Amino acid sequence: MKNRLADVSPWILAAAFTLLAFIIGAFAVNNYSREKALMTEALLQKGLSVMRFLETGVRVSMRAGWQRRGGGTVNWQDHVQGVIDQLHDQTDIHYVELMDSGGTILATSRPERIGVKVDSKTLLFAQSGGEEEPVFRIHEGVDGGEAGFQVASNMKTRLRSWLAPNGQRGRMMENMRRLQPDMEHMQEELKRLQGQEFIVLVELDLKQFNSAVHGQLLQIVILSVVLLLVGAGGWLSLLTLQGFKGSQSRLQRIRAFNDMLVEVLPLGLIATDSKNTIQLANQAAEKMVGMSSDTLVGKSPAEALPELLARPFIFGPKNNGMPQNYEENITVEGGDTRTLYLTIIGVSDEEGESTGDVLLLQDMSNLRQLEAKLRRNERLAALGRMAAGVAHELRNPLSSIKGLAVLLKGRVAEDPEGRRTADILVQEVERLNRSISELLDYARPEKLQTSTIALHEVLEKASTLVGVDAAAQNIRIVPSLTLDNDLVEVDEDRMNQVFLNLMLNAIQAMPDGGELRIVTEREEGWLICSINDDGVGIAEENMGRLFDPYFTTKSDGTGLGLALSAKIVEEHGGSISISSRLGRGTQVRLQLPAVT
Repeated sequence: MKNRLADVSPWILAAAFTLLAFIIGAFAVNNYSREKALMTEALLQKGLSVMRFLETGVRVSMRAGWQRRGGGTVNWQDHVQGVIDQLHDQTDIHYVELMDSGGTILATSRPERIGVKVDSKTLLFAQSGGEEEPVFRIHEGVDGGEAGFQVASNMKTRLRSWLAPNGQRGRMMENMRRLQPDMEHMQEELKRLQGQEFIVLVELDLKQFNSAVHGQLLQIVILSVVLLLVGAGGWLSLLTLQGFKGSQSRLQRIRAFNDMLVEVLPLGLIATDSKNTIQLANQAAEKMVGMSSDTLVGKSPAEALPELLARPFIFGPKNNGMPQNYEENITVEGGDTRTLYLTIIGVSDEEGESTGDVLLLQDMSNLRQLEAKLRRNERLAALGRMAAGVAHELRNPLSSIKGLAVLLKGRVAEDPEGRRTADILVQEVERLNRSISELLDYARPEKLQTSTIALHEVLEKASTLVGVDAAAQNIRIVPSLTLDNDLVEVDEDRMNQVFLNLMLNAIQAMPDGGELRIVTEREEGWLICSINDDGVGIAEENMGRLFDPYFTTKSDGTGLGLALSAKIVEEHGGSISISSRLGRGTQVRLQLPAVT
């Protein structure tokens, strides 16, 4: 029986499912349309009832007012407004408005709109409705207002029939004669209104309508989901039966997919079996530990991995059954140091027996560098603010000292030793002023004068300027500026200052000569410029302080060159990083946004 079912074509089930979907879909659409039509008719009848109530209420109000002894108001509009005010408290009515044929509102449940002329679209809609054939529409709210169901109808005033039924007209006229002082006014009002046409516009709340429509839509969705689940269940059942013959091939495909998934994971993964032998290491793990899977698989962690990575397998979850987290700084092959976040997870079978361990590795180097950079920027910002204040306070007394030194020099004109002492004092004051100027250049923000320029032009200009110094120290400048499009938006003078500083640093780091290599490349919307030298390199303990102001290893350096260069690059939206090994040279990598 299973074999016969497995031989049934899935397309037969698909055809049956499609037919069922068509039938249910047609049924659902029909129900939706019918419900919408019923709700529309209900709202229309509600609007007509409001209009009938308005007409009846006005008639009763006028009759009562004009028959009352002592007279009453004969202003028809006041009676209409009074009846509309009675309708205002009904929550399912947004508003009721009476307007003349020109669209001017005469009475409304919104007092601020009395005397306002409605917009042309609303007027055309309202004028299209007759006394016997009212019109309706769904009106979208204006300026974020709530939508409503509008009904409009023409209303003619037939005041004689309103004032009293036929059998009561004699009594009506008798009462009107008793009200002789108002008779002339009343007749004028009747004459003015008799036969005039007005428009009544009623807007109703759509919540009930929307609720019913949404209910139908929900039913359609539920029917669709049920149909989908039924069809999916039948389809899966048939596919399961058909898979009875090909389970082995599918298992192989799943295994291949899982292997591929593990390989492309951004997290490193190293897995061992119950014998503590490495069975799997994905590409990310190979990159993080600097070893290939061929040198890892088949060996124990203690044999194949560095000590800090092997330790989690020894002191991991086997001791307490819970995942353990570590953060270690690992030095991999090639000398690179990475900060890795390690998570060791024990894997057990259904009986609770350990089947191995999984070590997850996450490279946190970039994050830690960003954190260090943030701390450095905060420190430098505070230092800059302090430096600006100190520089401001020092310049005034220095100016006084220089002036006094010049004055002193004039008074000891006959004493050579005194003049020499005064000259030294002036020179030292000027040196302090230069240092203060450099400090202020670093501390204060400067507006960039940017323009679009090719990066290789700036580099070639800087290379030319340092060419004499390089030749004097037997250094060969080797540019590799082959990008087709290397446009950047930079302040040319400021960026030229950065490259001059970096190239001079590289030249000074090669006292015995060497090669200065300048390379540009493009990388995902960025232009990368690398300046490489064969110099003495930088000690590891100094790497974290290279961009600190006034940190220098040169006897005649100010320590502001790299700090100012980093500040300029960051103001352009870029970044600068340095990698170096003592005795093997230095690479400065500068990254700028590319102009597309």
